[in-house]
Amino acid sequence: MKLPVSTLAAVTTGRRTTELRTLPVPRVGEDDALLRVEAAGVCGSDVVAYDTDGLPERVMGHENVGTIVAVGTGAARRWGVAEGDRVAVEEYLPCGHCRFCRTSEFRLCLGSDPSHDPTALRYGTTPLATGSGLWGGFSQYLSLHERSVLHRVPDGVPSELAAMALPIANGYEWAYREGGAGPGKTVVVIGPGQQGLGCVLASHVAGAAAVVAVGLGRDAHRLEVARRLGATHTVCADDVDVIEEVSRITGGELADVVVDTAAGSAATVNQAVALARKRGTVVTAVSSREPLDGVRFGQISRKYLTVRGVRGHSYEAVESALELMATERYAIGAMSSMTVGLDGVHDAVLGTAGELAKPVIHATVLPWGDRGDEF
Repeated sequence: MKLPVSTLAAVTTGRRTTELRTLPVPRVGEDDALLRVEAAGVCGSDVVAYDTDGLPERVMGHENVGTIVAVGTGAARRWGVAEGDRVAVEEYLPCGHCRFCRTSEFRLCLGSDPSHDPTALRYGTTPLATGSGLWGGFSQYLSLHERSVLHRVPDGVPSELAAMALPIANGYEWAYREGGAGPGKTVVVIGPGQQGLGCVLASHVAGAAAVVAVGLGRDAHRLEVARRLGATHTVCADDVDVIEEVSRITGGELADVVVDTAAGSAATVNQAVALARKRGTVVTAVSSREPLDGVRFGQISRKYLTVRGVRGHSYEAVESALELMATERYAIGAMSSMTVGLDGVHDAVLGTAGELAKPVIHATVLPWGDRGDEF
């Protein structure tokens, strides 16, 4: 196959500003590869980054799926892949030798954590001026660095579906691996966004007796999707007292596991603590870097709670997400509500932020065209 010398990419040039550019495609070396991007998902973290001033130019997009069109012999041996293989790419570019990497916790590797080191490598956030510049899936081609983490996409799984492997994996990681969702347990998920719906699905698959999804009035569509993914109950916080309603649902027992995927305020953290039964588990994915005043820590001690902070996913979680997709038993496609071409990246991010008239749960960028409809 004749390899391309250039690629079309949507480059984020400033706050809420993206422009299409033609970028050079680097030669593939012994230890790297080139991916023809089929689909790239838009994450909630992309919304935050897109609305931030002062970030360097970059190609965003870290929920990436595509076909390997060229691979060095060293990379092929290391990853166990060949040209023509379809893969999903994790956002992390771990160093491979630190304590976290050696204990299978590579998502915590400081070498792939821009919040620790601005020069750290990570798909979707690494600046255009670094290396090839092709660090994001909002481009027709993506450079696969030697530190990339790849997963084979099962046959028959559409690209738009596979592009949701990471948010579904987050749900598996947070609700099941960290929260302990399982048979006989009641799980409450606060926030029915991508990650929250992933938690609903994971809890259902794990066999939870009751799965309660909590949202707001504007989340009517998302709560409907939560039902399709296995929620036994949905609660609109604008209409009822959430704690009273969960108490009613559980016969006063409250929840074994509460997962807070909301924006991150003292109100939602306190609500999560209040919803947990004694000796229950609260999993919080609060991403805010600002201190939260007014959190009722005394209730954490009084109720003897286990509180786990989480972010990201393990390798196992991504594998499990792709396996779920391959079974075709679950309505995961209901989360895919918007597809755009590279010229629609701006709208896709705004849609994910809830700024369009159309309700969007997960938007997908198709670099080679615009399907323009629901999955």
